Amino acid sequence: MLNTILRGHYKIISHLGGGGFGQTYLAEDIDLPTHPTCVVKQLKPLSHEPFVLETAKRLFDQEAEMLYSLGSHDRIPRLLAHFQEGEEFYLVQEFADGTDLTQEIGNGKRSPEAVAIALLKEVLEILVYVHERNVVHRDIKPANLIRRTSDRKIVLIDFGAVKEIGGLAVDPQGNTNLTIAIGSPGYMPIEQLNGKPRFSSDIYAVGMMTIQAITGAEPRLFNEHPETAELVWRDRLQGNYSPQFLDILDKMVRYDFRQRYQTASEVLAAIASLPNVTEHDLPTVVSVSNVTNNAATIITSSQVATQAAGSQGDSSYRNPHTVAFQESSSRKSFPIWVLVTGGFALLLVVIMAIISKTAKNVPEVVNNPVAPNLPSPTASPTATPPKVTPSPTTAPTPLSVEELLAQALILNRNNKPQEALAKVEEAIKLEPTNADAWGAKGLLLRSMGRENEAIASFSKALELRPDERLIPPSKRELPSKKGGKKKDDD
Repeated sequence: MLNTILRGHYKIISHLGGGGFGQTYLAEDIDLPTHPTCVVKQLKPLSHEPFVLETAKRLFDQEAEMLYSLGSHDRIPRLLAHFQEGEEFYLVQEFADGTDLTQEIGNGKRSPEAVAIALLKEVLEILVYVHERNVVHRDIKPANLIRRTSDRKIVLIDFGAVKEIGGLAVDPQGNTNLTIAIGSPGYMPIEQLNGKPRFSSDIYAVGMMTIQAITGAEPRLFNEHPETAELVWRDRLQGNYSPQFLDILDKMVRYDFRQRYQTASEVLAAIASLPNVTEHDLPTVVSVSNVTNNAATIITSSQVATQAAGSQGDSSYRNPHTVAFQESSSRKSFPIWVLVTGGFALLLVVIMAIISKTAKNVPEVVNNPVAPNLPSPTASPTATPPKVTPSPTTAPTPLSVEELLAQALILNRNNKPQEALAKVEEAIKLEPTNADAWGAKGLLLRSMGRENEAIASFSKALELRPDERLIPPSKRELPSKKGGKKKDDD
C-alpha cells in the first residue's frame, strides 16, 4: 500500500495502524502545492456477499455525510473525500497535528480539580455540537482526543459510527449484523455494549475519562458495587476534591443510563453551579509551534497512531518516546528539546499537577490595599503604649525545582519572560542536572530570540537525558515534497 496513489492525488506515506474495523494510513495530497498531510481510513466489510456490500455502501454514504457536516466545527477534523474502490471504502480526513490525551491522563498521573474541570468542560462543549446533530460518538477516550499543537485546544477524532462498515457481516439466514462492538472497554457503558448507544453513553465515557484523570487509574481496574453495579472509584483519590464535583462525576457514570445526565449541556450547567468555578484555561509557556517555526514540524508516533481505525493496532505505533521530525525546506533543523513523556515543552504534562500547590506560594497582588483598623494614637492619651514583643519568625521553605518552573510558567504567561528565565536559572542552580529545567531555559531563550544560547541549553538537556529517542530528519523514510525520499526508522 505504501506509495500507492489513491484517486490520483492521495499518496500513501506510511501505515499508521489498524484493527478489526480497517486500516489507517498517513498520506499527502500531491495535487496541492504544499502537499498537506491527511489521514486515509480504509474500511472493508468482513463478508463479500453482494447484499453486505450494498448495505455497507449505503451506510458508508450516510456516515460520510455525517462526518462532512460535523467537520464545520473547528475541533473536529474535516472530511476531505470519501470514495469506493472495488470492495474497499476510503475516508480522507484532515490530520490533527498534536499529542493525544494519553500523554496527560492515566499511568499514575493525577490532575488537580481545576485542571480536570477544564478538561471536562472543553470536551463537553464539543459534545454539545455533536449531539445537536443527532450523532453519538461512541468511542470517546484519551487516545481519541488530540491536544492540537498550534493552539493547545482539544480535537475530537475517530467517530465510532464509521467502524460499523468494517464490522458488517452476514449470518446464515442472510441477515446483516455487526460482528464487533463499537467502543473501547472501560469507557463503554452497558447499553452501548448491547448495541444501543445513546447520548448519555458519550456522557459516561467522558465521565470515566475525567475519573481516570483525577485518580490516575485505568477505567477497567475499577470495581463494581456487588448490589448496585455502580462503579467504586473514590477510594483511589488522593488530594482535595470538592464533594459537589465528585457527585457530578458519579452521576455521569451511573450504571442505568436513565439516572445519568442526558445531555452534555446538563453537565455543563451542573459544573457552572459548582462553588468558586471560573474559566480554567489550560496554560502554556511557549507555544510548541513557535519553538518549531522554520525548523521542524513535530509529529508524535503516539498521536499518529490514535488516528488509526480500531483499537487493535500494533503497539509499536503508540510508543510515546518516538518523535518524528519533518524537515523544513527553508532552514536547517537543530536539536529541539521535546520530552513527549513529560517535558517542559508541553508544559501541562510536566507541571500542571503542581500548579495548585505552587499557587499558594505566589503572593496575590492587591491594587488598593486597605490599612487595618488600628486604635487611634489619641484615643487614650494617658495610656502607656504596650510593649511590643516581636513574634518568632521562621525561615521560608525553599521552593522545589517543580515549583520554580511553575512560577516561571505564571510569569511567562504574564509576558515577563526575563523574570521567568530568572526562575528557571534558580531551578538550575538548585538542581544543575535537571533536564527539564535546561529544556525550559532553551525554550525561553528561543522565544527571546537568543538562539545560540537556546541551542546550548537544548544540547545540555539532551546530554542529561540521552535516553530520549529523538530521531533526526536524516533517518526518516518520509517522501519529500519534491518526491524524493528521506530515510526512516520504524
